[in-house]
Amino acid sequence: MRLIGMLAVLGSFGCAQSLVEHAAAAAGGSVGGVAGKKTSDGLSAIFEKVNKQTQKAAKGATGARQNAEPLLEVGPGVPKQRATVPPPPPPLHRVEVRKPAPLPVNVRVPVPMIEPGLELPPQVTLAELRGVTRGMNRSDVLKLGEPAARITMFDDGHVVEIYRYLDRNVDLGAVRLTDGAVSGIMLR
Repeated sequence: MRLIGMLAVLGSFGCAQSLVEHAAAAAGGSVGGVAGKKTSDGLSAIFEKVNKQTQKAAKGATGARQNAEPLLEVGPGVPKQRATVPPPPPPLHRVEVRKPAPLPVNVRVPVPMIEPGLELPPQVTLAELRGVTRGMNRSDVLKLGEPAARITMFDDGHVVEIYRYLDRNVDLGAVRLTDGAVSGIMLR
């Protein structure tokens, strides 16, 4: 029953609004064509009808609402309490550290086989490196023996070579050649 009463009230307000809108449209259209008291009287009559219908709908709605239960009951608000516990920290990002696999204990390193008749290249000694002088040719340096490491690079339009010499994993020194001639010697 309450729902029907509410629909009746809403319908009457909708009808009243529709009448007002149509009256305003009619008034706007007729003002341009016909001026004077007749237009004013017509608008007054329309607004009086709308007023009567809205009063009639309001009386019916209030009469029905007086005996009915309230549609919605609202209680007092509940105050919000502030949290006394701080929020939890962000989760930790753990990085897994992997240890390298241990090397097997019994590792046999293959020894290169030297064919008979082949000689090992000569090992350079510290005394032979001390005999290297600036301006010496590349071929004369290589006659002493093969270096353990060679680096070749280009620097400002010149070919630079660095020969490093070792004797049983002991660093003996390095010879620097620029354009095929010794330009520097560094001994240990």
